[in-house]
Amino acid sequence: EKYCRYHRDHGHDTEECRQLKNQIEDLIRKGHLRKYVDRDAPQGRREQRREEAPRQEEQQQQQQPRGDEEVISFSEADYEGVRLPHDDPVVVTLLVELFTMKRILIDNGSSADILYKHAFDQLRILADQLKPVKTPLIGFAGETIHPLGSINLSVVAGTTPHQSQVEVTFLVVDTTSPYNAIIGRPGLNLLEA
Repeated sequence: EKYCRYHRDHGHDTEECRQLKNQIEDLIRKGHLRKYVDRDAPQGRREQRREEAPRQEEQQQQQQPRGDEEVISFSEADYEGVRLPHDDPVVVTLLVELFTMKRILIDNGSSADILYKHAFDQLRILADQLKPVKTPLIGFAGETIHPLGSINLSVVAGTTPHQSQVEVTFLVVDTTSPYNAIIGRPGLNLLEA
């Protein structure tokens, strides 16, 4: 029932969209929305939280910089050996059910998280644990693929101490692919990526 106009997708309301709120806050910080900002109002959610906090906690926050949001970005060293401009896919390694799984495609154009059967078989999970799925997947070229089922699996991204663990619902499909899995918008949203 929920629909986000920012993402043009279901799952949460536009008013609840963290990514949209972060984008608006960033535009405000950069000065792009000056004519829409009440100069007497608190600037962003962090200051609203601070006003609601007890006075003692507020004093501690003013003395120490806030570290609850760490920015993960790419540096010049990450571009070593990469010819720019490029349109290479983002392929990562994640921990899936405590197995290191390589060749996972990050695809923010995918409305589902996909696990290919050849990778599912290597996890040694019995096929009877798959939940039935009646809705087919429609690929980019219009081809229809019927999933074997869905399964919830633990996924860990990152390394200690900077890691996130979520439970992702994968659709298991029996088709050829150079990848073991695809993390689409649902998984990316769970990981807050």
